[in-house]
Amino acid sequence: MIRILIGLGTAIILHLILGWAWSIGGGIAAGMYCRRRAWLAGGIAVGLGWALFVAHTFIVAPEPTIRLLAIMGAMFGGLPGALIPVVTVFVGGLLGVVGGALGASMNPVLTPLWNQLRSRFSQRSHSAIR
Repeated sequence: MIRILIGLGTAIILHLILGWAWSIGGGIAAGMYCRRRAWLAGGIAVGLGWALFVAHTFIVAPEPTIRLLAIMGAMFGGLPGALIPVVTVFVGGLLGVVGGALGASMNPVLTPLWNQLRSRFSQRSHSAIR
C-alpha cells in the first residue's frame, strides 16, 4: 500500500509540475519498491492519479467538462462523451504499467549503488564524531 501511495504522490507532483508525460515517474517510483507485480503497483498509482485529476475536473466545473467531453467524443469518431474519461484513465494506467516495469528493472541496479553510498556516508559520519 505504501508503494502505491509513494507512486501516487510522485505521479501527481510530476504531472502538476512537468506535465502529463512525466507522470510515468510515479510508476517508476512504485515499481522500485516492489519485488513482485511492480507493473500492477505502477498502473494503480498512476491510473489513480489520473482518475483523481478527472474527478477534480468534474467537481470544479461539471457543465463545461460535460460539454468538452461531448466535443472530444465527436472529434474521435462519434464516441460517447462518457468514454473519454475512461480512455484517459486507461492511458494513465498504461503509463504506470510501463513505469512500474521500468522501476522493477532498475531496482537491481540502483539498490547496490544506494547501499554503497549509504555505507560510505555512514562510515564518515561515525568517524567524524569520534
